[in-house]
Amino acid sequence: MKTSTIAEAKNNLSQLIHQLESDDAIHLTRHGKPVAVMLSEANYQKLTHKENNLYQAIQQWRTNLEGDSALTDTELKNIRSTSQGREFSWDK
Repeated sequence: MKTSTIAEAKNNLSQLIHQLESDDAIHLTRHGKPVAVMLSEANYQKLTHKENNLYQAIQQWRTNLEGDSALTDTELKNIRSTSQGREFSWDK
């Protein structure tokens, strides 16, 4: 993962754009904190392409399940946590 300050990116924008063609992304920082990410057009298209939509991916997965491949109630109970969780009170 390549990292650059915003000031460096401003001064070396064309060089960074050339690097994006071979790198995944360039993270931009301000005062040492990440504030933005630069992506190549190809990587941006991969992220935003409609087929990469999480909802559609889940729907496709569900469609591909065969009738007896779905999880049974027993399997779901074994997956779920049996812990009681944490204590909570509205009072302070």
